[in-house]
Amino acid sequence: MPYSQAERATLFASATRTAAASNSAGAAVSLGFKRTVILLDVTATAGVAGDVLDVYVDVLGPDGATWINAVHFTQVAGNSAAIKHYAVLDASSPAATTFNITSDCAAGVTKPYVCGGAIRGRYTLVDAGAHGQSVTFGLTAVSG
Repeated sequence: MPYSQAERATLFASATRTAAASNSAGAAVSLGFKRTVILLDVTATAGVAGDVLDVYVDVLGPDGATWINAVHFTQVAGNSAAIKHYAVLDASSPAATTFNITSDCAAGVTKPYVCGGAIRGRYTLVDAGAHGQSVTFGLTAVSG
């Protein structure tokens, strides 16, 4: 399916974030999908190496209440260059075994087999305390 016919969603609009945040979740976005492509676009950082941005993508579980972490992008250091990360969730790749959903994926890990009727972005921004952090990023998804 061409992207022009797919459902698009902005999970976090591109914006500069300066306040430390812990598990700051965006609004849930309903997507009917078999495959979802997610792009994390970090366009600027202005911090130190100890400042860290963690960005997650969660999928709403079948009970309609439980959020399951499906993506934990590679951590972005406060002094890194602009960078883009890409993840794919694909319902045609089912898990071969059951898996624990009570904790987040490790950094840089995707569970491509997690799917559901809604997704959301979530992030944590850690300030190392040297002089404050600043990171500009957006998180978008397209599904079909």
